[in-house]
Amino acid sequence: SHPPSSDHLPPDLSYISTHCGGRALVGLVGGGVMGLGMGVFLGAMSDMTPPVTVYRGKEVPQAPVKEQAAAVLRQTGEKSLYWMRNFAFITGVFGGSECVVEKIRGRNDVWNSTISGCVTGAAIQAKQGPQAAAMGCVGFAAFSVVIDKIMGH
Repeated sequence: SHPPSSDHLPPDLSYISTHCGGRALVGLVGGGVMGLGMGVFLGAMSDMTPPVTVYRGKEVPQAPVKEQAAAVLRQTGEKSLYWMRNFAFITGVFGGSECVVEKIRGRNDVWNSTISGCVTGAAIQAKQGPQAAAMGCVGFAAFSVVIDKIMGH
């Protein structure tokens, strides 16, 4: 009857969900993985080989299969990175800002996600100038409210 040793206990990862940096990191990684999957799916769907082209009654020759495959792979990779970066940014900013807002306000209600949506929308549009950032804020805040209502929060 020995006391349980600490090396047999699973690691305590609760700090990830209680610290804003951890929540932002989880959003960043989760969004990145989701965006990567989305990019692979959309890239594969949009890069399908077109039907045989006929021009003036003659079949237009297509590139060799190896070249077509390389082009599809390259385009799918580019789309995957694009979606991965965007989803990671959005989920990281939203998750981190929602945590900060919740800690400052001391409450967990629809206003947290509304404010976080505003921060995220403004961050997405920040490079386009203050007017675009304001529109991004309003749009993403409204989107966040709708999602909260759908999710039942």
